[in-house]
Amino acid sequence: MSSFKFVTSSLDVIAANAGKNKELAELAQKAQEAIKTNDQQLPDPEVIFIPLRLATKSGTIPLTTTALDCIGKLISSTYFSVPSGRSAAAATEDGQPQQQQYPPLIERAIDTICDCFQGEATLVEIQLQIVKSLLAAVLNDKIVVHGAGLLKAVRQVYNIFLLSRSTANQQVAQGTLTQMVGTVFERVSTRLHMREARANLSKLKPSQSSFNVNGSSDGQNSTQEEGNGDQDDNTHEDDNTHENATESQPQHGDGNNKGPKLTLKDLEHRKSFDDSNLGDGPTMVTRLQPNRKPARSVSEQSVPESSQEDSSSESLDAEDEVYIRDAYLVFRSFCNLSTKILPPDQLYDLRGQPMRSKLISLHLIHTLLNNNISVFTSPYCTITNTKNNEPTSFLQATKYYLCLSITRNGASSVDRVFNICCEIFWLMLKYMRAPFKKEIEVFLNEIYLALLARRSAPLSQKLAFVGILKRLCEDPRALVEFYLNYDCDRNVDNLFQRIVEDLSKFATSSTTVTALQEQQYEENHSKYGSASEWQMRNVLPPPLTVALIAQTIDTDGEIPKDYVLKRQALDSLVETLRSLLNWSHPGRPEVITTGTGISERRPSSDEIRESMDPSVMGESLSRFDTPTMPSTPLLDDDPDQLEKEKQRKTALGNAIRVFNYKPKNGIKLLLKEGFISEDTPEAIAKFLISEDRLDKAQIGEYLGEGDQKNIDIMHAFVDTMDFTKKRFVDALRQFLQAFRLPGEAQKIDRFMLKFANRYMLGNPKAFANADTPYVLAYSVIMLNTDLHSSKIVKRMTKEDFIKNNRGINDNANLPDEYLISIYDDIQNNEIVLKSEREAAAAAGTLPAQSSGLAAGLGHAFSNVGRDLQREAYAQQSEEIALRSEQLFKDLYRSQRKNAQKMGGIKFIPATSFKHVSPMFDVTWMSFFSALSSQMQKTHNLDVNKLCLEGMKLATKIACFFDLSTPREAFISALKNTANLNNPQEIQAKNVEALKVILELGQTEGNLLKESWKDVLLCISQLDRLQLISGGVDESAVPDVSKARFVPPPRTDSTDSRKSMAAKRHRPRSNTGPQGVSMEIALESRSDEVIKSVDRIFTSTAHLSGEAIVHFARALTEVSWDEIKVSGSNDSPRTYSLQKIVEISYYNMTRVRFEWTNIWDVLGEHFNRVGCHVNAAIVFFALDSLRQLSMRFMEIEELAGFKFQKDFLKPFEHVMSNSNNITVKDMILRCLIQMIQAKGDKIRSGWRTMFGVFTVAAKDQYESIVNLAYENVLHVYKTRFGVVITQGAFTDLIVCLTEFSKNMKFQKKSLQAMETLKSIIPKMLKTPECPLSQKQSSDANAAEMALNSATQPAGQQTGTSVEEGFWFPVLFAFHDVLMTGEDLEVRSNALNYFFDALLKYGATFPLGFWDILWRQQLYPIFMVLRSKPEMSNALSHEELSVWLSTTMIQALRNMITLFTHYFNPLECMLDRFLELLALCILQENDTIARIGSNCLQTLILQNVEKFTHEHWQKIVDTFCELFDKTTAHQLFKAATISTPSLASTGLDYTGQPSPSADHANADARSLKINGDNDAASETSSIHHQTTLTNGGSTEVEDSHSSVHNRLTASTALSSHPPNTPGLEEFKPSNPLQQQPVVVTAARRRFFNRIISRCVLQLLMIETVQELFSNDSVYSHIPSPLLLKLMSLLKRSYLFAKRFNADKDLRMRLWREGFMKQPPNLLKQESGSAAVYVSILFRMFADTSPERVASKQDVERALVPLCLDILRVYVGLEEESQHRNIQAWRPVVVEVLNGFAGGVGISSSTGPEKGGGEVKEGRGFSEEDFRKHLKEMYPVVIALLGKELGQGERELRQALLEVLRRVGEVGLGIEGLVFSSGGHVATTRTTRQEERLSVNGGGGGGGMGMMYGQGQGHDRSESVISTMTFETTSYTAGERESQREVEVEVEAEVEAEVEAEEDMAR
Repeated sequence: MSSFKFVTSSLDVIAANAGKNKELAELAQKAQEAIKTNDQQLPDPEVIFIPLRLATKSGTIPLTTTALDCIGKLISSTYFSVPSGRSAAAATEDGQPQQQQYPPLIERAIDTICDCFQGEATLVEIQLQIVKSLLAAVLNDKIVVHGAGLLKAVRQVYNIFLLSRSTANQQVAQGTLTQMVGTVFERVSTRLHMREARANLSKLKPSQSSFNVNGSSDGQNSTQEEGNGDQDDNTHEDDNTHENATESQPQHGDGNNKGPKLTLKDLEHRKSFDDSNLGDGPTMVTRLQPNRKPARSVSEQSVPESSQEDSSSESLDAEDEVYIRDAYLVFRSFCNLSTKILPPDQLYDLRGQPMRSKLISLHLIHTLLNNNISVFTSPYCTITNTKNNEPTSFLQATKYYLCLSITRNGASSVDRVFNICCEIFWLMLKYMRAPFKKEIEVFLNEIYLALLARRSAPLSQKLAFVGILKRLCEDPRALVEFYLNYDCDRNVDNLFQRIVEDLSKFATSSTTVTALQEQQYEENHSKYGSASEWQMRNVLPPPLTVALIAQTIDTDGEIPKDYVLKRQALDSLVETLRSLLNWSHPGRPEVITTGTGISERRPSSDEIRESMDPSVMGESLSRFDTPTMPSTPLLDDDPDQLEKEKQRKTALGNAIRVFNYKPKNGIKLLLKEGFISEDTPEAIAKFLISEDRLDKAQIGEYLGEGDQKNIDIMHAFVDTMDFTKKRFVDALRQFLQAFRLPGEAQKIDRFMLKFANRYMLGNPKAFANADTPYVLAYSVIMLNTDLHSSKIVKRMTKEDFIKNNRGINDNANLPDEYLISIYDDIQNNEIVLKSEREAAAAAGTLPAQSSGLAAGLGHAFSNVGRDLQREAYAQQSEEIALRSEQLFKDLYRSQRKNAQKMGGIKFIPATSFKHVSPMFDVTWMSFFSALSSQMQKTHNLDVNKLCLEGMKLATKIACFFDLSTPREAFISALKNTANLNNPQEIQAKNVEALKVILELGQTEGNLLKESWKDVLLCISQLDRLQLISGGVDESAVPDVSKARFVPPPRTDSTDSRKSMAAKRHRPRSNTGPQGVSMEIALESRSDEVIKSVDRIFTSTAHLSGEAIVHFARALTEVSWDEIKVSGSNDSPRTYSLQKIVEISYYNMTRVRFEWTNIWDVLGEHFNRVGCHVNAAIVFFALDSLRQLSMRFMEIEELAGFKFQKDFLKPFEHVMSNSNNITVKDMILRCLIQMIQAKGDKIRSGWRTMFGVFTVAAKDQYESIVNLAYENVLHVYKTRFGVVITQGAFTDLIVCLTEFSKNMKFQKKSLQAMETLKSIIPKMLKTPECPLSQKQSSDANAAEMALNSATQPAGQQTGTSVEEGFWFPVLFAFHDVLMTGEDLEVRSNALNYFFDALLKYGATFPLGFWDILWRQQLYPIFMVLRSKPEMSNALSHEELSVWLSTTMIQALRNMITLFTHYFNPLECMLDRFLELLALCILQENDTIARIGSNCLQTLILQNVEKFTHEHWQKIVDTFCELFDKTTAHQLFKAATISTPSLASTGLDYTGQPSPSADHANADARSLKINGDNDAASETSSIHHQTTLTNGGSTEVEDSHSSVHNRLTASTALSSHPPNTPGLEEFKPSNPLQQQPVVVTAARRRFFNRIISRCVLQLLMIETVQELFSNDSVYSHIPSPLLLKLMSLLKRSYLFAKRFNADKDLRMRLWREGFMKQPPNLLKQESGSAAVYVSILFRMFADTSPERVASKQDVERALVPLCLDILRVYVGLEEESQHRNIQAWRPVVVEVLNGFAGGVGISSSTGPEKGGGEVKEGRGFSEEDFRKHLKEMYPVVIALLGKELGQGERELRQALLEVLRRVGEVGLGIEGLVFSSGGHVATTRTTRQEERLSVNGGGGGGGMGMMYGQGQGHDRSESVISTMTFETTSYTAGERESQREVEVEVEAEVEAEVEAEEDMAR
C-alpha cells in the first residue's frame, strides 16, 4: 500500500483544487474513502480513474498535471491492467462482449492522456506532463501496450513535437518519440532472441514442437517473395489509391487460438497518421510473467491463456507476432509520413511543420534501421500475410514503404532531406543489399549516380553521396558483391565500374584552393577518427526543434566544397584499393580487417562451401557486420563462370557501341557473337526493340534504309508493337518512342506507311482506310515540329491544322473536334524521346522557353526575386522522384509476375578472392589516372601520401594477380614521381615516392617480376643522389635513365679513351651538395632509407626461385645501364655490379637448381661486362667473378652436377672476345690462383678452365700461350687423375689439340703433340681411368677384343669407356691432321693417329671401330665427297701438298689398318671399298690412280682371307665403278644444249646402284652376252645403255643405224646412198659453217665425259693387273669372275657401238668436243683383250669350280673371238692402219688361245720382265676340234691380209693355229712340239708388245707423276688413237687443259679431205 501513496496525495491535491467543481470533489472524496476502506488492496480501478479523468478536463495546470502524473504512475504500476468491476460485468452480460460500449481501462487511460493536448494552445506544463505520462505508459515492461493504444501514444507525442511552441517541449517530445519507437523495436529484438532459442531447441528435440520458422518447406526465399508480392499489392492500393482492400478479412486465426487473431490485413486497413480514425482499433496489453505462461489480455481481442501444453510454443509465437506488428505499424507510419509531397513554398521552410514532420520521420526511420537492423534482417522476424496465412519476413513487409520513402525524398533538393535519405540508403547498401538488389540498382541509376553526373546538382549533395560511397568503398565484401551482382549481370549497368570512374572523375577535377584551406581541411578531418567510427555508437536524430533545426554545423568552414568533394573522392578510391587488397588475401594466417572494423576469417575459394545458414542473421549479427542474405547457395560464386559472364557482357557492350557508331557493322558483330540468335528480320527486330542501350537515332537510320533486308527488319520491328484499342496520338507516341525518326523524307515515308498499316490492323474501324492514318501521321509530325521548334517563327494554328487535313478520310473530313483534340494534345505534350528528355534532365539543362517578345518580357518580370536555379533543380528532383516511383511500381509488378517462374531474385554472395582480379582489371585505369595526376599536380604532402598509398595498394593488387600492364604502369609512375634523375628538383613528395618504391621492393618481391628494374633503377639513382649530395660533381655521375640514349661504344684506342676520361675527372666540391637541398640530402642518407635499400638486397635470399631470377635480370640490366653511361670515365659506376656480388653471397644457400637459373642471367651479364672497352670495369668484373668463384667452390659439388662449369663460363667468354692482353693475362692468373687455392674443390669447373686454356691456346700473344700451356701441363702432370674423375679428360685433350694447331708457335705445337702422344700410355696406367682397370684385369685383352669383334654389334655391352677416352685422343690427332696448318705437325698427327690404332686397336670393340670409321677415319677423305670443297678449298699447290703428305699416306695406312685388323674390320669391307671407289671416281688423275693402286693392294694383301661374301662386295664395287665410269653421255652430248651443272664429280646421271643392276643376274652365266650371235649381244648391251641413260628411247631411235651396223660382222660401213628425187642444197661441209663457240659450262660438261672415258681405261687396267696375279684368279669364285667379265664385255660393246656411229662422232667434233673426231678404239680393243685372256684361262682351267662354268665361258668366248677375227679381216690396210695396229695384239691373243696356249704372265707387272709362260691356257684338243669348222675359215681369211714388217707375232700365231689344225684336224703328229723353243721366245716378245700397247701395267692410262709406267707417254693413256682435251679446274672458274696427241685414223682424214674438196 505504501507504494501507492502518490494516489492519495494526488487525490488530495485534486480535492483541494476542485473549487466549484463539486462533482470532481465528490469523486475524489469517494476515491479516498475507497482507499481507506481497502487497506490491504487497491479499490476498483474505475473508482480511482473517474476523478483523475475528470481532473484532466478542468483545464487548470495543477489539476491537469497532477491527474496526468497519477495516471502515468498507475499505468506504470500495472494497476489499470486489472479488470474493473464495470468492465467485467459488461463482459458477462448475455455472454456477448461489449467492448464498444466499455473499452478497456488502459485504452481509456491513454485516451484521457492524449485528450489533454488541444493543439498549440495547450499549456506548456500540460504538454510536458502528457509526454511524460505517455512515455511511462509505453516504456512499462510489466504491462506492454500494443495496437491502437501504442500508436495513439506515439501519435500524440509526435503532435506535441510538431505543434508545441516550447523549444524545450519539442526537444523532450523528440527524445520521447525516439525512445518510444526504439523501445518497440528493442522489445522485438528481445523476442527474436527468445524465438531463435526456441527454434534451436526444437531442432534438437523435434518431437516436442512442429514449429517451422520459415513457414513452408520450400524455404524462406520463396515465402518471402510470395509475401512480398501480396504485401506490395495491398499496400500499393492502400497508399496510392486510398481505398480499402477489396478482399474479405478472415474471421478466425489459427485453430489453436480461442479468439480471432489480428492479422496483417487488419493492420493494412489502418490509415496513416493523417487519418482521424487512427485509434479505432483494439488496444492490447501483455504482461511479463515469470512462470512463462501466455500473457493474459485485458481487452476481449487479446490472446487468451491456453491450458494445453502442446500449444505453448505456438502461443508464444503468436505473442511474438503482436510485438512484430507493433514495430511494423510504427515503421510503416513513419514511412508514410515521410512520403508526403510538399508544395514548393513549404519545401525550403525547415521550421515549418511539414518539413519538420518529414525530417523527424526520416530520422526515426534511419535510427530504427541503424539501431535495430537485426529486426529487419532476421529470418525469425515474420508477420502473417492475410492473403495466404503464410509468414512474411519483416523486411519484405516493410520493403515497399522504405523504398517509397527513399524514392520520394532521395532526390530532394533540400540538403537535410537528401542527407538523411543517403544515410538510410547506406544502411540498405550495408545490410540489405541482397533483398534490395533490384531496388539499389534503381536508386543508384536514377537518383544518386545521376546526381553525380548532373552539372546543376548542388555540391553539398554530391559531397554527401560521395561520403556514402566512401563507406561503401571501405567494405570489401560489399564492393565484391556489387561487382558480382551488377557488373557481371548482362542486364544491369556496370555499377562498380561506374562508381570508380565517377570517383576518379571527381578526384581529377580542377579546383582552386589555398594552402591554408588545404591545411584546415587536414586538421578538421584528422579529428574525425577512423572512417568506421560512426558505427561504434547508436544513432540518434539531431535536434529538430524550431530553434535548432536551422542550425547547421559546417565542419569545412571556408574550404571550397569542390575541393572537399575532390578529397573525398580521392579518399574513396584509396579505400577501394585497400578493400580490394584486403579481400584478395585469403591465404594469410592473420585475420582480414574489413572496412567496418570487424575481423573475419574467410575460407579459401578452393574449399567446398555450404549454403548460408539463416541463423547467422540472428543473435550473432551485429550492426557492425556486413550481413549476407541467404538467397543463393555459395556455389553460385564461381569465379570462372562469372568471369565468362562478365566477358560476355563486355562483348555485348562493345557490339552495342559499334552499332551506335555504325549500325550495319554492329548487327554483324551481334550476329557473330550470338547476341542475336539468328539472321532473320524477326530476331533482329526483337533485339532492336528490347535493348535499351541502343541509340534510338541509329535504330531509325538503320531501319529507314532502302535495302530490302532493312525494310523487312523495319516491318518486323513495327509488327512487335500492339496498337489495338489505342488512340491515334497515343499509338503514334508509342511508335516514335522506339526509335528516332530520321530526317530523310523517303525514310519517313516508309515508316509512316508501315505504321498506318499496323494501326489499321489493330483498329480496323478507326478510319476509312490506311491512307488516312498515313496522312494524319505525317500531319501530326509536322505539327509537333511546328509547335515546339525554336526555329519556327510563325506557328501553325488550329484552323491551319484542320485545313491541312481536309478530305483525308476517303475524301471525307475528320471531325473538327477530333483534330482540335490532337492539336491540343501535341501542343501541351511534345512528342519527344523519353531517353532524350531524361538525358537533358540528368545533365541539368533547362527546357527551352517559348520565344517571342511578349513571352520574353513576361518571363523576365516573373523571375524577379526568384531563385531560378533552385526551382529548376527542385523541378528536376520532382521529375526524378516521379520517374523512380514509376520504375518501382513496374519493378514490383514484374516481380509479382515472375515470382513463381524465376523463384526469386538471384543474389550472389562474395566468397572468392579471385574476383578482385577482374574488378581491378576493368578499373585500374581510373585509379591510375586519378592517383598519378594528383601526384604530379599537387604539392600538398598529405595528398601526395594519400596518392602514394593508393599507388602502393594498386601495385600490390596488380602484383598479387599478376596483371603485368597495371603493375608496370603503377611502378613506372612511382619511379617517375621519385624524380631521382633531377637532383636539384627533388622535393619531399619525391622522397616519399622513393620510400613507397622501397617498401614495395621489400613486401612484393616475389611478385614484381619485370618491374624489378624500375625499383632497382630507383635504388641506383638514389646512390647517385647520395654521391651528388656528398659533394661529387653531377657530371661525373651520369644519369642511368639516359642509358637508352647512349650510342653504341666505339672501338677507340685505350690512349684516346683515357685522354677523354682525363678531361672529365671527378672534382670534389668544398661547398657541400651542389643544387640539392640539405633536407633532401639528409633524407636520402637517413637510416630509414639506407636500411630499406639494404633490406631489399638482403631479403633476396627469401625470394622464390622465379622471383630471384627476375631480380637478377633487372639488376644486371641496371648494372649495364650504369656501365653504358659511365663507361668512358676512369672511375665508372659499378654500384649495381657490386650489388650483384652481394646478392650472390646472400643467396649462396640456395639449391643448385635455382642457382643454375640465376647464373644464366648473371653469367651473361659478366660475359658482356667482361668484354667492355674500359679495363677498369673489366678488372672489377673479373675480380668479382673470381671472388664469387672461390666462394662457390667452397660448396661441395656432387658428381654429375655442372654448376662450377657454368659459373666459370664468363672467364671463357671474356677470354674469347677480348683483345686486351692484360685482361687475358688476368683471367689466366685468376684461374691459376683458383687452382692453387681450391684445386681440391674443383669438380666440373675443370671443364671450363680447360675451355679458357683452349681459347688461350689460339691466342696471338706468345706470353699468353706459354702461360696457358705451362699451367695445362702442370695440371696434366699433377692432377691428371682428378681431371679424369671429373669428366674433364675430353676438355684437356681439346685444349692440347688447340695448342697443337697454333701455327704461329710451332715449338709449342710440337710439344703439345708430344704431350698428346704421351697421354695414351699415361691414361692406360692411371688408376682413375677405366681403361687401366680394363687392361690390368685381363692379360689377354687383345685376343678377347679380336674374338669379340667378330660378334654382332648388338651383343656388345657398351662402348662408353672407349668413347670417353680413346675417342678424344684419337680425335685430337684427327683434328690436327685435318685442320692443322703446319706440315710437320700434321705429319706427326697422321703418324701418331695410325700408330695408336695399330698399337692399341686390338682392344677396341666392334662398336667403337664403327664410331671411329664414321667420325674419324672416313671424314679424312670427306673432302672427296664434295666437288666444290675439292675445287675451292685446295689450290693446285695445296692439293699437291695434301696429296703428297696426307692423302697417299692416309690411304695406305687405311689399307694397312684393314689388313692388320682384318677380323674385327672385315665387316667394314664395304666401307673401305666405298672409300676407294670414291677416290677412283675423282676427276683428278693422281687421286684416281692412288685409289686404283690401293684397291689392288687391298685385294692382293687379303686375297687369301676373303670369303665369298667379301668377293661379292668386291665385285659389286667393280660393277659400280664400271657403271659410273661408262660415258653414257657421249650419245647425248651432241643433243644437249645446256648440260646440267647441278651434279658434282662423275656421278651426274643418277646411275642405278650395282645391286639394282645385277640383283637378278645369274652368278654362273654371262647372260650379259645374250645369244651367240653378235646382234643379240649388241642389242642387249644397247638396251642396257638406254636404261642407264634414264630410260630415254631417243638414243635408240637416233642411233638405229648404228644398231643395224653393229649386227653386221664388219666394224664400219660406208654412207647410205641418197634417195633420188629429193632436193638437197644445204652445204654439208662443216668448214663453211661458223666455228662453234664452246661455253665454259659446256666445256666442263665435255671434260667430265672425257674423264669418264679415262677412268674406264683405268678400271680395265686394274682388272688386267689384278688377274695377272695367280692368287687373285685362283681365289675368286667363278660366278663372280663371270660377273666381272661381263663388265669387260659391256665396256667392249659400249666402245664398239660408239666407234660405229660415225655421224655422232662427227657431230661431237663439230660442236667442239675435241679438236679431232673422237673414238673409243683403245677401250674397245683393251677391254676385249683382257676379256679374252681371262676367258681363255678360265676355259682351259681344270679346277672343279672352273669346269662347272666352262659352258658359260664357252658360249661367251667363241662368238666374241670369231667377231674379233672377222672385224680384223675386214679392216683395210690403207685407210684403217691405226685400227689394225690396235686390234693386232687382240687377234694374236685370240689365235694363241685357239691354238691352245695364252701367254699371260704370272708376274704382277711388266717391269719385272716377261716372266714364265704357262701353257695349256687355251683350247684343248677336243675343244679345238669342236670349233675348228668355225674358226678355220676366218684363219684362212687372215692369210689373205698383207703381213708386212711388225706383224711377226700375227704370222707366228697363224703358224701355230695351222700347225694345230694339221695335228688335230689332219692327224699329223709332231707339228707343235717341233718348234717349241721358238714358240716360247716368240710368245714372250708378243706379251711384252701386247702389254706395251695396252698400257703396260701401271704405266699407261693416266700418265701422271705417280705410277709405275715409266717410258709410256700420256698419248697412250686416253682413248686409243684419239686426241682428248681434259680439264682439271678448281673454284668452278679456272680450267687447265691437257692435250693428248693421237693419230686420226686414215679413213676419217680421207672423209674430211673429201668434204673440204666438195666445199671448195
